[in-house]
Amino acid sequence: MKKMDVELVKYEKVKHIKFLINRIQLRKEHIHNDFEFFVVLEGEGIAKIRNKSYPLKPNDVYLVNSGDVHSYHRDPARSLDLKETDDVPLFLFVQISNQFLREYFPQIKTTIFNSCNLSDYLNREEITYVIKHLVLSARDYFREVPFYQLNVLSSIPNVLAMCFKKVPHEIVSETQKMNLKKKNSRIERIISYIDANFDRQIRLQDLAEQENLSQTHFSHLFTSLFGITFQNYVNIKRMEQCVRLMPCEEKTLLEISYESGFSDPKYMNRMFVKHFGYTPKEYRKRLGTEQRQINNKNARELETIYSTSDSLEAIEKFIAAYKYKDKKPQ
Repeated sequence: MKKMDVELVKYEKVKHIKFLINRIQLRKEHIHNDFEFFVVLEGEGIAKIRNKSYPLKPNDVYLVNSGDVHSYHRDPARSLDLKETDDVPLFLFVQISNQFLREYFPQIKTTIFNSCNLSDYLNREEITYVIKHLVLSARDYFREVPFYQLNVLSSIPNVLAMCFKKVPHEIVSETQKMNLKKKNSRIERIISYIDANFDRQIRLQDLAEQENLSQTHFSHLFTSLFGITFQNYVNIKRMEQCVRLMPCEEKTLLEISYESGFSDPKYMNRMFVKHFGYTPKEYRKRLGTEQRQINNKNARELETIYSTSDSLEAIEKFIAAYKYKDKKPQ
């Protein structure tokens, strides 16, 4: 059985803190044990965090708690010319280990913020403060300027302090933390099972039996955990597989539909129109040669992780566009 997508974050440059820039067309549900801030640099899309969908636009900033199930995808209402990437959201991710500052502020390990959208509680000046610290720290990180580690380690606590002061949060007990771990373990088992079986007949009853629950109880539990019904979730997984197979020119759309688990191609058509605004045939037609090569090289997810040089270029462009001045003299 395949494992669920539990992201293990490695901190190669600065202990407990990592910056990366990704352009994401589709990133399926996943969890990690780290806090994550993200800033939308370009494009529009939708983030789903703890069963709630958030429309994204440039210059937005969000927080994802440790253990939150979350996913990202481009806005299906936007045009889909796969030879162009301007409409595909570009993110700055700042991942922070829950071990960060544990000797000085151990509560960070057991904190759960009640809101992911920082603009719910921060005013525009405070949002600017947070984004400025994140993007200028990212620039130092990618540039590797002298003492960039100190710049990063001084800025991130300021961002966290702002969130602790302004955003409602709960510092849970060890018992509550253990219950959350059990909940996350169940989520992992469910997603692992679906990942291993979505391309064949898959029944809610089988998962209910695995979790020792009645079908009715499990159906309600699934919807409460993922924010959508079991069947809709499975169809999304199948649609993702269709997208991965699209660059394989030797496969017909009918073959792709069946290999992805759809019993009838019309269901594949409906999912594509709903999520991308185009039928599978139109999607494939717009899939340029360059994009086919990218997808063939990285069929696991429809995302591009930027190199250091490309990341720096993207950050510089964003800083110039939104006039984020240096927070300190050079």
